[in-house]
Formats: sequence, structure tokens, C-alpha cells
Amino acid sequence: MPPLFSFRLDGTIVPMIFINRERVNGKLTGRRHIAVWIDGVGRFGIDDDEQLREMNFPKHVLEYRNETEWEKCDQAECRTIRNEGWLRVTPDELVTALVSAGVIKWE
Repeated sequence: MPPLFSFRLDGTIVPMIFINRERVNGKLTGRRHIAVWIDGVGRFGIDDDEQLREMNFPKHVLEYRNETEWEKCDQAECRTIRNEGWLRVTPDELVTALVSAGVIKWE
């Protein structure tokens, strides 16, 4: 069984994340679109901030945590882990992590 993951965007828990392949005229372009669902806000897309001149200031802070691994962690060790196991990633890094964990399949 694949591991369970949790997601946060700008510190807010995200109950759903959508990863779709871009198609133009019915053909895959190789790009992907990532959107999140936040209760009370709805669904909206996030990008990888490629067009930003200032790479030090991304538009959104996207994080994930492998809940399966986090639950296995010793309580004493968990208290010493910075950010409570949350890892900051770009949308592309998130997809890579989910593919490598076997949560999604991507060709």
C-alpha cells in the first residue's frame, strides 16, 4: 500500500490536490497543472513560479509530509525534528516525490 501524504499551502492544510496533464489539440505537451482545494476558498491553480525575477520570494509555500513515515517516528525524535516533518517543495518536486513513493504514476 502506498504511503499517505498531507499537504500545506502557505501553512494551511490542503485536503485535496489535483495534478493534471496539459493537452493541446488532444496531445500531451509534457507540462502539468497542479491545483489545490482549500475549504472556504475553493480550487485554484498553483505554478512553479518560473516567471518570477526574484526567486527568493515564491508566490506560495507548498509543503508535504509523509504521514506513514511520520507515524513511525519515535515521539522523542519527533519533538526534535524541525518543521514537524513538513518539507518545502516546488510543484515539480512534489510530483517527483509522489511518483517515487508510488502514490501516482507518471509517464
